[in-house]
Amino acid sequence: MLWAWERPEDLRFIVPSDTGVAFLAATIFLQDDQCTYTPRRQPLRIPPDTRVMAVVRIESHGKVDVAQIVDEALIAIADKRITALQIDFDARLSERPFYRALLAAIRARLPSEMPLEMTALASWCASDDWLRKLPVAEAVPMFFRMGADPHPVNQTLHEPLCQSSLGISTDELYTEVPRGRRMFVFHPRAWTEADYRAVLQESKKWR
Repeated sequence: MLWAWERPEDLRFIVPSDTGVAFLAATIFLQDDQCTYTPRRQPLRIPPDTRVMAVVRIESHGKVDVAQIVDEALIAIADKRITALQIDFDARLSERPFYRALLAAIRARLPSEMPLEMTALASWCASDDWLRKLPVAEAVPMFFRMGADPHPVNQTLHEPLCQSSLGISTDELYTEVPRGRRMFVFHPRAWTEADYRAVLQESKKWR
């Protein structure tokens, strides 16, 4: 899965049978009891048969009513091509009860056949149990932008929700990732066909 962030992306060179796209569909800003929904403003071009996942990023600087955020988040799945929804929220410890309630409310409003997923800090999967029993199909541990320890490949991801996928970045690629997982790949610039082919080549080491 290629993460396509807020920039113009022309991904018509990908092979849909091998690669899906998780694109930033919207960012929701929470501040001073207000919820601001900012939809994607940049074009995204993909082959017709591509598996598409909508990503909603949450930036929090205050508490907002959960119901209001759910209404906003569901706007992101209006496109009929979208088959899953992923929530990207680096919740602080104090925000975990709020995040749990938000995920439950979103899950209740999603079509039953549409998976709800989330990104996760690696520490949430390795040494924390707060993800247990969240109403999501999976949590994707992000093994990049980890500060002093950018490649914690020896961490054991104990959390069951973190066993099926992994998130990495093209500017921090490394080979000792757990095998047999669905890989989400972030790129700090607009994707090119050469970047994509390099990831496909690298991915042979992950299988």
